[in-house]
Amino acid sequence: MPWEKQFDVEEALQRAGDVFWEKGYEATSITDLLQAMGIQKGSFYDTYGSKRAVYLRSLEQYFRSRIIQFQKEVEGLGPKEALVSMLNGILKECLSSVGTRGCFVVNCAVELAPFDEDAQAITQRSLREHEKWVEGLIRKAEAAGELPVSADPSGKAKALLAFILGLRVYARSGAPKSILRSHADQALHFLEH
Repeated sequence: MPWEKQFDVEEALQRAGDVFWEKGYEATSITDLLQAMGIQKGSFYDTYGSKRAVYLRSLEQYFRSRIIQFQKEVEGLGPKEALVSMLNGILKECLSSVGTRGCFVVNCAVELAPFDEDAQAITQRSLREHEKWVEGLIRKAEAAGELPVSADPSGKAKALLAFILGLRVYARSGAPKSILRSHADQALHFLEH
């Protein structure tokens, strides 16, 4: 009979992701991970293999859960209302006590992705999926007459995502709340034109 794990593998991975999200890859030690995950070193290596493997799996888990979270939060809303709700939700996160964590994907894009092909691939896939989702909402809002028709809905989605990612970077840098609100207002203004 194979040995059964005495901990929830996915839950422990999520707790590890929270540490990486807060501290970054380089600043996170194995001790930090073991404490957060509530497991022993042997279980860590037997289950996950390495610090890098835990990082990549937790990054993937984060980006998948965020897409699902965004979709659930706007379920039942019209497309423009969904876009505004998403922007307001991100601003609310940025203004909260966890705002200085920024976005795990953005943090990875800056710290690890330039030097790690696997991290870069996850980051790029996350950005593409977010762009595709935002573009779909923009196209639906334009078709419904909720937003003015743009010549390039794909470009508009990419630009809106750039606003959002910039907002996350500003929040991580500790920017004043007034600056964060101003950037969010500019993103909403951009969306309307």
